[in-house]
Amino acid sequence: MNSFNRQRGWYKNTLDKKISGVCSGLAYRLDFPVWSTRLVTILLFLSFPFAIALGYFIAHCCLDEKIS
Repeated sequence: MNSFNRQRGWYKNTLDKKISGVCSGLAYRLDFPVWSTRLVTILLFLSFPFAIALGYFIAHCCLDEKIS
């Protein structure tokens, strides 16, 4: 079997959250540091505020919560 085919879903991480846990869950999914994911989100929000706010809101509403 292929060891690179491990599937991880995208969840809201409620243990390491600042607003709703979307960036923290995305950082876990992509194996990035949480601070860098939040920084990129803020920088993109400054450039494209409507699109990023809409995407964040949709992710907040649609993603399941991962508590542990």
